[in-house]
Parts: sequence; structure tokens; C-alpha cells
Amino acid sequence: MNPRGSLNPQNSPLQGKTSFYYPLLLLPEDQREGMEMLYRFCWAADDIADNSDPLPLKRKKLALFKKNLALTLTGKAQDPFFKLFQKMIQQFKLSAEPLRLIVTGVEKDLKPIRFKKFAELHRYALQVAGGPGIAAMEIFGFKDKPHRNYAKNLGVFLQIVNITRDFKEDMALGRHYFPEEDFKRFHLNPHQLGEKNSHWNSFVKFQLNRAMFYLQQARKSLTRQQQSQLCTAEAIAAVYVRLYQKLKAHPHQILEGKLSLSPTEKLLSVAGASIRCFLWKQAKD
Repeated sequence: MNPRGSLNPQNSPLQGKTSFYYPLLLLPEDQREGMEMLYRFCWAADDIADNSDPLPLKRKKLALFKKNLALTLTGKAQDPFFKLFQKMIQQFKLSAEPLRLIVTGVEKDLKPIRFKKFAELHRYALQVAGGPGIAAMEIFGFKDKPHRNYAKNLGVFLQIVNITRDFKEDMALGRHYFPEEDFKRFHLNPHQLGEKNSHWNSFVKFQLNRAMFYLQQARKSLTRQQQSQLCTAEAIAAVYVRLYQKLKAHPHQILEGKLSLSPTEKLLSVAGASIRCFLWKQAKD
């Protein structure tokens, strides 16, 4: 965001190395454009918390961001980006709740985070990842409870995989997303983790198994036929499953820096999900 709290409508973070780029190509044009707008909204909110501005300035920018969102939700957007965002909200009849959840989650990132229990991490994940998930379901045309449950649980899966991958980077920013109770359970000190620490492997496996539980819960919310209509969401899940597998196979590389997937790995994941959705669509429940 610039100092006035405005987004350049032409600036698209999707042009960067995002795991969502290839899955979004599966969507029809109107939904893809809606998802790109949603992504840019989330990206702009995250950027306020993640940049190097002093805390008072971050709070000022987020306050302006919240004001712009409030105006947008009442159909009175003034900021150039939010005027476009308002049109998208009206086009897909998006609910206000998931958008507000996103900002509430980002607000927590303005200062150091130290979660003591998993319930705190779960609540945070429902905000910063579940919020976008619910909004995405509405862009796809689904507002019922099963699809909301799918979106929320998928969001928790994505978020836990993300914080596992970004552990080193987040620690440097003073963000202790993994709960204190988990470090105690595995006799680990988050500030004294070495690559030869035998407990680290078990700790990472525990976190990733927890993430997989939420992906399984997401998929239990819907029938195969319903999942086949969510090829983009399943493609995103597939990309993250591949990342999950890579993190689980190389836990010590997390301490060296961020593991990532190549474009080829992402494309193969998306292709596999597309084939599965096609087969589910042909099959009978």
C-alpha cells in the first residue's frame, strides 16, 4: 500500500511466485477475476503487517484499510482499489463476515505473536485462511454450511503447512505460531533449535499430521460429486499436499530456510487434481 492507504488497481501479486496461480487458471474468467481481487485484498492486508514500517504507522495504515473496507461493505467505496473490490463483492454477493475475519487475523500480526495453546492457533487460522476460504466458496457460488465447513478446514490445513514452511522466517519476525504447549511436549526450545536435534523431526511430523487431519475433515464435509465442482480448491489442496510431503521428508531444511515447490511440481499437482475431479464427476456417489 502507498502512504495514502491505496492500492494500485493494476498491481497484481499473482504475477509473483504464488501457489494459487496455476489452480486459478482452472476457473471461468469471471470467477478467476473475482479470486484475483480477493487475493489482492488479502495480499494488501498482509503487506501492512509484514513490511518494515514502525508499529504506529502499521496501525495507522490498517485503520485506514479497515475504514476503506467498511465503506466498501456499505457500497460507498472511495479508494480506487476498493471501488473495484466493491464491484466484485456486489457481483458475487459476498458476505461481510469472512472479509472482516481476514482483517482481524492480520491485526494480530502487527505485533509479536506467542500462542500458548493450539486453540489460539486454530482461531487465528480460521481468520487468516478460513476467511479467504469462505469468501472463495461464495465466489464459486456456494454459501451452504457443508461448503463453509470445507473452506474453514481446508484453510486450517493450508495455514499449518504455511507456518511449518515459514518457521524460520516467522521466528525472525517474533511470530511464534506454534503453541508453547507443543514445544514443551517435544522438549524443544524454539530459540535453540539445531539441525541435529532429534526432537525436531517428531515435532514437524506432529504439526503436519495435525494439518492433514483438517484436510481430511474438509473432504468429509462434501461428497465426491460436490468436490468435483471445486477443482480449483482441490488443486490448491494438491499443491499444498505436495509441499506437505516435501516438508515431512526434509524437516531439517525448514531450519535452513524456506522449502518451496518448483513450477513443474505445482503444475503436476494441479494436473493430478484436475484428473481426479473429472473422474469424480463421472462417477456416482
